Amino acid sequence: MRSLNMKRLKSFFTFDLPVNYSYIYSRFRKTHKGQRDIYASWPAEATRRQLINEYWSNALWHYLLLFVLADVVVFFYSGQFNAMYMLAGVTLGMVAYLPVYFLIYRPTFTGDFLPKLETVIAAYEGSERAWQEKCKQDQLTNRALVLLFYAFDKASKANYLTPSDKCADLLHKIFGSSPDGIKKALDLIFKKDKRAKLEHRHLVEVGKSFEEAYAILEAMQFDEGIQRLKQLEQQFQRP
Repeated sequence: MRSLNMKRLKSFFTFDLPVNYSYIYSRFRKTHKGQRDIYASWPAEATRRQLINEYWSNALWHYLLLFVLADVVVFFYSGQFNAMYMLAGVTLGMVAYLPVYFLIYRPTFTGDFLPKLETVIAAYEGSERAWQEKCKQDQLTNRALVLLFYAFDKASKANYLTPSDKCADLLHKIFGSSPDGIKKALDLIFKKDKRAKLEHRHLVEVGKSFEEAYAILEAMQFDEGIQRLKQLEQQFQRP
């Protein structure tokens, strides 16, 4: 642990750490996660601004470190330390910051740190999109969710479901899915004319939705629900 801290201190002293890709990535993830825990809708752009501010804070501390070390070395060799010496040292430090800023910190920021930060954000957002896409693929379709609820509704003899906006709104609250998509699925289940208008490709999609619902019911070993769903599936079959 001490060795790691010494390496980081050395890297900071040479100003390698603030522009190290792994360091920027870990700082972005940690900062972004911390803010997301407080504000659910915290955007990546806000974290970007915080890391840019952190870069300039690091640059300032880096310069102050160099300035203090230079003063210590000069004092060690000169043996003088008075008010005039301090004033001259502070003035020289302020003046010397400008060339260091334009020759080191600014070019490093625009040519090294910022491109790496943008790459980190792109990689992070890409992984988030991939995760969200995987979640969508793993999630049941609206039609499969309605079929699943239909099986439970019929098996329990509640017989609540109807092709109404009221039922669509209820299922929307339960599943968090689009009310329009749920309403269309209810129409297919309860309206014969809607089923009769289905094209072959739509029938194939409906068949996949039945398979998704069957997989859940079979995993639950809910035979009554499977039987109810099979009775409904027969209504979609054409001679």
